[in-house]
Amino acid sequence: MDLYLIRHPETIAPKGTCYGRTDFPLKYPVEDTADSTFPHLPPNFDHFLSSPAPRALKLSSALLSKYKLSTIDHSLIPTDERLWEMNFGDWDGKLWEEIPRKETIPWMKDFVNAKTPGGEAFTDLIFRMDSFLEDWKAGGHLRTHWETNNNQSLRSLIVVCHSGPIRAVLCKQFGTPYEEAFKSPVDFGSVHKIEIT
Repeated sequence: MDLYLIRHPETIAPKGTCYGRTDFPLKYPVEDTADSTFPHLPPNFDHFLSSPAPRALKLSSALLSKYKLSTIDHSLIPTDERLWEMNFGDWDGKLWEEIPRKETIPWMKDFVNAKTPGGEAFTDLIFRMDSFLEDWKAGGHLRTHWETNNNQSLRSLIVVCHSGPIRAVLCKQFGTPYEEAFKSPVDFGSVHKIEIT
């Protein structure tokens, strides 16, 4: 199965803002991102999922419109809670420079394992995405359920989510150490295709 992971559009969050669960309005019309993203997607797809975050759902709706699927109620786009961005807890929505350094320095030294105050560690996000991939691989619970209900093989799945979940999947797929997860770009509206067996 081909899995297409798409990052949501850019928001108006000021540069240097720590945000995962906080949702900011989009910086540009969502159609702009859909226009640049769509050419990198397959001409047809079997299934579509989105993070519950409004910034992801807006792009999901715009992309489905480009597929001209008038029979789909865009207000009922399937979502999965595991696709949320990392929960930064007490830091979420704040500028990094506003967060006490006595909190951020220890976390930055081991962001993979250290939890943010009231939030998650990167390992929590990794666990979520590992669970997601397990469900959609061949023989996985959700994939089997989908294939049974639709009486066909699942060949392509499009997912709109966030930088963190995408990076966790890419690290697992390519054997990259999780400590290096943020060294490669995952741009707004970018598409990352991998194969799940």
